[in-house]
Amino acid sequence: MMRVLLPGRIGLPGMIVVLGVVLLIRSAVLGQVPAPAQSAPAAAADFAQAAPAPDAPMPKLSPIDLFWKAGFFIWPLSLCSILSVAVIIERFIALRKPRVIPSVFLPGLKKLYSDPREDREQALRFCDEHDSPLARIIAAGIRRLPRGIAAAEKAIEDAGGNETLKLRQNMRFLYSMGNVATLLGLIGTIAGMIKAFQVASVMGPGHADKLSEGIYEAMVNTFAGLAIAIVVTIFYYFFIGRIEKLVSEINDAVNDFGREAGFDVNPTEEAAATATL
Repeated sequence: MMRVLLPGRIGLPGMIVVLGVVLLIRSAVLGQVPAPAQSAPAAAADFAQAAPAPDAPMPKLSPIDLFWKAGFFIWPLSLCSILSVAVIIERFIALRKPRVIPSVFLPGLKKLYSDPREDREQALRFCDEHDSPLARIIAAGIRRLPRGIAAAEKAIEDAGGNETLKLRQNMRFLYSMGNVATLLGLIGTIAGMIKAFQVASVMGPGHADKLSEGIYEAMVNTFAGLAIAIVVTIFYYFFIGRIEKLVSEINDAVNDFGREAGFDVNPTEEAAATATL
């Protein structure tokens, strides 16, 4: 089976930095020096005005409210999520087994291709009519078979490497979306932290409504960036596993046809030729 190299883990250093920034915000806000003490009556009046009624329900923010509180960097994060969903849908469609290895293709080809000389053109037409990665690989071998078995095997190996590249199409882009989302979430977290520091240094920690704006921005961007990266990572490795399985089944199908057609393909050589993809 072909070995597919994985670029690495997505965003682990970025996630660690994000958590560190969150702890830094907490310690900075809680560590601010309180405002000068007011007189007892004035302080009591301010507290009475600020304190909510005992029976007042806690305010709840909808996802839309949180979106609008997240600042500028939620927009590129939204773009990352839209692009990631588009690639995930495209990969689900492109990597369906009936599209890569049609179940009717190999039995039909075996019925048509009994003599390498007389049935060659008929078999090539059949491959063109049932276009798929498996059909293109086998067609490459049939075209080169008049030049010898070694030429046919080499053509199948080359076509297999090319079809493997096509199966991996958009996978690097999907991987990059997870990394970019993590970094954008980190930048949004830092931007919210800066706003919280500005409020705490200028107005003091007593203005929770102003201070919460920066904290909301930091936390929502952290959540959005990590959420996108986690979902992208799950689907990335899912598709990598599906590609490996499809490549293995293509190798088995080609070898099965090769034994009946008079030539065989060494799947180890094909895997070595595509191991650096």
